[in-house]
Amino acid sequence: MANFSFLADNADYRSFAKDCIDAEESLQNSCDSCVKLVRTAVDAAIKWVYDKDKNLLAQRKKMPPAKKDNLFDLIANPSFEQMIGKGLTNKLHYCRKAGNEAIHNAKEFTVEEGVQCLRNLFDFVQWIDRRYGKNFKPRTFDPDDIPAKESTFKKVLKGVGMVGLGVLGTLAALAFTGKDKS
Repeated sequence: MANFSFLADNADYRSFAKDCIDAEESLQNSCDSCVKLVRTAVDAAIKWVYDKDKNLLAQRKKMPPAKKDNLFDLIANPSFEQMIGKGLTNKLHYCRKAGNEAIHNAKEFTVEEGVQCLRNLFDFVQWIDRRYGKNFKPRTFDPDDIPAKESTFKKVLKGVGMVGLGVLGTLAALAFTGKDKS
Protein backbone atom coordinates (compact mmCIF):
# COMPACT_ATOMS: atom_id res chain seq x y z
CA MET A 1 0.00 0.00 0.00
CA ALA A 2 1.43 3.37 -1.00
CA ASN A 3 2.18 5.96 1.69
CA PHE A 4 -0.49 8.45 0.60
CA SER A 5 -3.24 6.02 -0.44
CA PHE A 6 -5.17 6.59 2.80
CA LEU A 7 -5.92 10.13 1.61
CA ALA A 8 -8.03 8.84 -1.27
CA ASP A 9 -10.52 7.40 1.23
CA ASN A 10 -11.18 10.77 2.88
CA ALA A 11 -13.44 13.18 0.99
CA ASP A 12 -12.28 16.06 3.23
CA TYR A 13 -8.79 15.81 1.72
CA ARG A 14 -9.93 15.76 -1.90
CA SER A 15 -8.29 19.12 -2.71
CA PHE A 16 -4.77 17.80 -2.04
CA ALA A 17 -5.01 13.99 -1.98
CA LYS A 18 -4.54 13.48 -5.71
CA ASP A 19 -1.50 15.78 -5.75
CA CYS A 20 0.11 13.76 -2.93
CA ILE A 21 -0.64 10.42 -4.60
CA ASP A 22 0.58 11.67 -7.99
CA ALA A 23 3.81 12.96 -6.44
CA GLU A 24 4.54 9.57 -4.88
CA GLU A 25 3.69 7.64 -8.04
CA SER A 26 5.86 9.94 -10.19
CA LEU A 27 9.09 9.04 -8.38
CA GLN A 28 9.37 5.82 -10.41
CA ASN A 29 9.52 7.81 -13.65
CA SER A 30 11.26 11.07 -12.75
CA CYS A 31 12.73 12.42 -9.52
CA ASP A 32 12.42 15.94 -10.94
CA SER A 33 8.71 15.48 -11.61
CA CYS A 34 8.26 14.04 -8.14
CA VAL A 35 9.86 17.12 -6.54
CA LYS A 36 7.69 19.47 -8.63
CA LEU A 37 4.55 17.55 -7.72
CA VAL A 38 5.49 17.51 -4.03
CA ARG A 39 5.68 21.30 -4.16
CA THR A 40 2.25 21.40 -5.81
CA ALA A 41 0.87 19.08 -3.13
CA VAL A 42 2.40 21.17 -0.33
CA ASP A 43 0.80 24.27 -1.82
CA ALA A 44 -2.63 22.62 -2.03
CA ALA A 45 -2.40 21.13 1.48
CA ILE A 46 -1.34 24.43 3.05
CA LYS A 47 -4.19 26.27 1.36
CA TRP A 48 -6.53 23.56 2.67
CA VAL A 49 -5.28 24.24 6.22
CA TYR A 50 -5.77 27.98 5.75
CA ASP A 51 -9.32 27.39 4.54
CA LYS A 52 -10.06 25.01 7.43
CA ASP A 53 -8.66 27.19 10.23
CA LYS A 54 -10.76 30.31 10.93
CA ASN A 55 -7.84 32.33 12.31
CA LEU A 56 -5.57 31.53 9.36
CA LEU A 57 -8.39 32.13 6.89
CA ALA A 58 -9.01 35.59 8.37
CA GLN A 59 -5.28 36.37 8.17
CA ARG A 60 -5.07 35.19 4.58
CA LYS A 61 -7.99 37.37 3.57
CA LYS A 62 -6.14 40.40 4.98
CA MET A 63 -2.91 39.62 3.10
CA PRO A 64 -2.03 41.71 0.06
CA PRO A 65 -2.99 39.90 -3.17
CA ALA A 66 0.66 39.16 -4.00
CA LYS A 67 1.15 37.30 -0.68
CA LYS A 68 -2.24 35.59 -0.45
CA ASP A 69 -1.24 32.75 -2.76
CA ASN A 70 2.54 32.90 -2.31
CA LEU A 71 3.74 29.64 -0.81
CA PHE A 72 6.68 31.26 1.00
CA ASP A 73 4.41 33.80 2.69
CA LEU A 74 1.87 31.16 3.69
CA ILE A 75 4.57 28.97 5.26
CA ALA A 76 6.39 31.92 6.89
CA ASN A 77 3.22 33.36 8.46
CA PRO A 78 4.10 33.43 12.20
CA SER A 79 0.67 32.06 13.19
CA PHE A 80 1.02 29.14 10.78
CA GLU A 81 4.61 28.48 11.86
CA GLN A 82 3.62 28.53 15.52
CA MET A 83 0.76 26.13 14.81
CA ILE A 84 2.85 23.50 13.01
CA GLY A 85 6.20 24.03 14.76
CA LYS A 86 9.65 24.93 13.52
CA GLY A 87 10.62 21.41 12.45
CA LEU A 88 7.65 20.97 10.15
CA THR A 89 8.05 24.53 8.89
CA ASN A 90 11.62 23.68 7.83
CA LYS A 91 10.40 20.55 6.05
CA LEU A 92 7.84 22.57 4.09
CA HIS A 93 10.47 25.14 3.13
CA TYR A 94 12.71 22.28 1.95
CA CYS A 95 9.92 21.06 -0.36
CA ARG A 96 9.19 24.59 -1.56
CA LYS A 97 12.85 25.35 -2.33
CA ALA A 98 13.42 22.00 -4.04
CA GLY A 99 10.28 22.45 -6.12
CA ASN A 100 11.36 25.94 -7.13
CA GLU A 101 14.78 24.61 -8.15
CA ALA A 102 13.14 21.89 -10.24
CA ILE A 103 10.71 24.29 -11.90
CA HIS A 104 12.82 27.41 -12.41
CA ASN A 105 16.38 26.12 -12.64
CA ALA A 106 15.81 22.66 -14.14
CA LYS A 107 17.87 21.13 -11.33
CA GLU A 108 18.12 17.36 -11.55
CA PHE A 109 17.25 15.54 -8.36
CA THR A 110 18.35 12.19 -6.99
CA VAL A 111 16.04 9.46 -5.77
CA GLU A 112 17.14 10.27 -2.22
CA GLU A 113 16.10 13.91 -2.63
CA GLY A 114 12.77 12.87 -4.11
CA VAL A 115 12.17 10.48 -1.21
CA GLN A 116 13.10 13.23 1.27
CA CYS A 117 10.53 15.55 -0.30
CA LEU A 118 7.90 12.80 -0.11
CA ARG A 119 8.81 12.10 3.52
CA ASN A 120 8.45 15.81 4.39
CA LEU A 121 5.10 16.00 2.62
CA PHE A 122 3.97 12.86 4.43
CA ASP A 123 4.89 14.38 7.81
CA PHE A 124 2.81 17.45 7.00
CA VAL A 125 -0.14 15.37 5.82
CA GLN A 126 0.07 13.32 9.03
CA TRP A 127 -0.01 16.56 11.01
CA ILE A 128 -3.12 17.63 9.06
CA ASP A 129 -4.81 14.29 9.67
CA ARG A 130 -3.92 14.35 13.38
CA ARG A 131 -5.27 17.89 13.79
CA TYR A 132 -8.31 17.84 11.50
CA GLY A 133 -9.03 14.21 10.67
CA LYS A 134 -12.09 12.44 11.98
CA ASN A 135 -10.47 9.01 12.18
CA PHE A 136 -6.79 9.76 12.70
CA LYS A 137 -4.55 6.73 12.69
CA PRO A 138 -0.79 7.17 13.24
CA ARG A 139 1.17 6.12 10.17
CA THR A 140 4.83 6.06 9.30
CA PHE A 141 6.43 6.81 5.98
CA ASP A 142 7.99 3.75 4.39
CA PRO A 143 10.16 4.23 1.28
CA ASP A 144 9.52 0.58 0.41
CA ASP A 145 5.82 1.43 -0.04
CA ILE A 146 6.54 3.92 -2.83
CA PRO A 147 5.06 2.45 -6.01
CA ALA A 148 7.77 1.13 -8.31
CA LYS A 149 7.76 -0.09 -11.87
CA GLU A 150 7.69 -3.80 -12.08
CA SER A 151 10.84 -5.09 -13.65
CA THR A 152 10.57 -7.54 -16.50
CA PHE A 153 12.20 -10.13 -14.25
CA LYS A 154 9.51 -9.64 -11.57
CA LYS A 155 6.78 -9.97 -14.21
CA VAL A 156 8.37 -13.17 -15.47
CA LEU A 157 8.58 -14.55 -11.94
CA LYS A 158 4.91 -13.82 -11.34
CA GLY A 159 4.01 -15.53 -14.61
CA VAL A 160 6.08 -18.62 -13.85
CA GLY A 161 4.49 -19.25 -10.48
CA MET A 162 5.90 -21.05 -7.46
CA VAL A 163 6.68 -24.33 -9.27
CA GLY A 164 8.95 -22.65 -11.76
CA LEU A 165 10.72 -20.46 -9.20
CA GLY A 166 13.14 -23.18 -8.18
CA VAL A 167 14.06 -23.93 -11.79
CA LEU A 168 14.40 -20.25 -12.66
CA GLY A 169 16.47 -19.61 -9.53
CA THR A 170 18.78 -22.49 -10.37
CA LEU A 171 19.19 -21.27 -13.95
CA ALA A 172 19.93 -17.74 -12.75
CA ALA A 173 22.50 -19.03 -10.25
CA LEU A 174 24.20 -21.10 -12.94
CA ALA A 175 24.24 -18.14 -15.31
CA PHE A 176 25.84 -15.84 -12.73
CA THR A 177 28.41 -18.35 -11.44
CA GLY A 178 29.58 -19.05 -14.98
CA LYS A 179 30.32 -15.38 -15.69
CA ASP A 180 33.87 -14.31 -16.49
CA LYS A 181 35.17 -12.09 -13.68
CA SER A 182 37.72 -10.21 -15.77
